[in-house]
Amino acid sequence: MPLAPVRAAPFPTESRLRSSYKSAYFIDTFAVSLPEHKSGEYNPDALAQAFFGESPAWFSLLMWTRDRVMSIFGVKRSTEIQAAAENKGIDTIAIFPVISRTENEIILGETDSHLNFQVSILIRENQHIPASYRDDNGKGKEMVATTVVHCHGLFGKAYIIIIKAFHVMIVKYSLARMPNRIIRDKLFEVI
Repeated sequence: MPLAPVRAAPFPTESRLRSSYKSAYFIDTFAVSLPEHKSGEYNPDALAQAFFGESPAWFSLLMWTRDRVMSIFGVKRSTEIQAAAENKGIDTIAIFPVISRTENEIILGETDSHLNFQVSILIRENQHIPASYRDDNGKGKEMVATTVVHCHGLFGKAYIIIIKAFHVMIVKYSLARMPNRIIRDKLFEVI
């Protein structure tokens, strides 16, 4: 199945992350249109699970390399991030601790020695959705992924400069796969 078009989007004003936009060292937002759901509602938790699940082999290799190299500098390995959260009784999705949940948004993130990051998966209505994804009222849903990073010194800034291209690539790829994953895996009942 072809990948869905992903577009850069304005930072969502309805996100709970909005208060951290101005002070962020790095922020990006991308969106993808979702197929129309029969009940009209998507669950951000389920979409986040699908978004972060089934990583391609090249991403797993990048994470393995990142863990090996960055642990030399005292940065937590991905497995350590997940284990620390679970030991505190904090829910995780993939390796990321859940920070907050609302009906339309889930925020994941971590604080480490070099930076703090948060990722929002937000579901919202959008009038700019392809006709095939609209309901009878001409409306549809889109999934919006926003990443906000606050760096701790030069090391955090250097880290972001190095990984930025990979970050954008994996976010866009993961979003592009979402409509087909929803249909293929029957995550939601679509029209």
